[in-house]
Amino acid sequence: MNAHSTSSDARAVAQASCLEHQILDHVKQALRVTLQWKAPAFGLSRKISSVQFTTKSFMRHLERMMDLEEDEGYMDAVRQQKPNMEHRVQRLEQQHEEFRAIIEELRPEVAALTVLPAERAQVVCHRLVDLLNRVDQHDVEEIELLQQALVCDEGGEG
Repeated sequence: MNAHSTSSDARAVAQASCLEHQILDHVKQALRVTLQWKAPAFGLSRKISSVQFTTKSFMRHLERMMDLEEDEGYMDAVRQQKPNMEHRVQRLEQQHEEFRAIIEELRPEVAALTVLPAERAQVVCHRLVDLLNRVDQHDVEEIELLQQALVCDEGGEG
């Protein structure tokens, strides 16, 4: 495989990751809207049901995104193209593990939202917002890494 082919492959990986990030971003926005919904008392059960549904979708998409990035995505490409950025890839992988742990902690609590006391349900919702914010920051770091490692043209072609 020549250098041009490797560079094209790296760009394709970066583009696929960017597309997946866009999809995840839509799901994050839907969850934010659902969490911010000011439901009247009689609509609270609908809000909780929507939070549960949207959270499940968010968790599935986030897990899928992390698996994709680690198994077929940009992380190996960055390691191959820019070994000096290994420490940044490792930090992002560590954040993935933290997200997985938070998801596992939240999953049963989100499932139990309908029976939790209001104060506890509010805490769960605040934890979801915190997770969304952390994932947003993580996404910014990933996109910066992708741009620096794979997308930026280093010249020398003409």
